[in-house]
Amino acid sequence: MSVPPADTRSKRLRQRSLERRDAERAQLRDELLAAAERLLQANGYAGFSLRQVAEETGYTPTTIYRHFKDRDDLLGTVLDKWFDKFAATLDAADRSATDPRDRLMAQSAAYIRFAVEHPAVYRVMFLERMDMGILPSGEQFVDDPAFGVLIRASQALCDAGLAGSHDVMSTAMILWMGVHGVAAMAVSSDMLAGIGAERVGVLLGQTTLAGLAHS
Repeated sequence: MSVPPADTRSKRLRQRSLERRDAERAQLRDELLAAAERLLQANGYAGFSLRQVAEETGYTPTTIYRHFKDRDDLLGTVLDKWFDKFAATLDAADRSATDPRDRLMAQSAAYIRFAVEHPAVYRVMFLERMDMGILPSGEQFVDDPAFGVLIRASQALCDAGLAGSHDVMSTAMILWMGVHGVAAMAVSSDMLAGIGAERVGVLLGQTTLAGLAHS
């Protein structure tokens, strides 16, 4: 049996060492992100700090800075993860129906369900710091993972002549403000507990659609 040359074995060892270090680095980064998610939900935006993450994980702030340049970088990474999950939820709801009105109702229900099931997450995403949940502007709307779903559904509504004289962006904004209002009330108080936030959101959506069609 032939023995690999020494330089080949050395290359393999170096490659394995690099792969092991990359895996350990990725695992540590995931651990820091998981801790940041827990702390952000427990303490909110204002109460979140890198020192808390260090205490939670047992790593020094210097170690955290090797993975995230500062507090906002870590926060932004967590928010990106949450918004991606939120967008996937809305997209799945949108794809569950073909009629434009049914698509929007499915989205409304999914939107509020997400808020009710993840109230601490929703508060940080949209309520605690306005510029963290702020919507993009202009053409960026279409490329936004979450709001882009609503725009596509609103486009279908307009194409079907079901949005009256309103354009796509106006339709999307009107619908979003309504469902966001219900979601915000659901996670901030128990006023909708007896009625059901999701039911209220769907009813509001239906009423809004009827109003749009005749205005």
